[in-house]
Amino acid sequence: MTFSWKTPPWDRPEDCTHLTVTITEAGGGRFRFTTEAVRGDDAIEALADLLMGPGSLLGAAPAPAALVGIVVQRGIDPAWLAQPPIQVGRDERGRWQVAVRNTKGTDATVFSPTEVRGISSRLRSQYGHGS
Repeated sequence: MTFSWKTPPWDRPEDCTHLTVTITEAGGGRFRFTTEAVRGDDAIEALADLLMGPGSLLGAAPAPAALVGIVVQRGIDPAWLAQPPIQVGRDERGRWQVAVRNTKGTDATVFSPTEVRGISSRLRSQYGHGS
């Protein structure tokens, strides 16, 4: 996969367009939700900004072992910052399932740990480590 942008989202001098929620397992059946505003024209670009942007914990490594998923939502919604409408559970095979509830027409994309690792790997091979 090559990326079609002329300027990577993490190098653009523009306002944030998406909100990301990184979900990690905190132990004892609990989860940690970390929200961040990012730039990009679509969910892939927004994820790339999260993975490669300044201060990214994910840019230098494929993805933390405790990663459950990353949700990317178009637009900045203060309600999502306070309490993301996300449900996390396991399917019958023991794999993590992330669902966005009550979206009311919101454009949200869920990336699995496998997808995050794949995109992160491609970004690192094309651009090196995060900023």
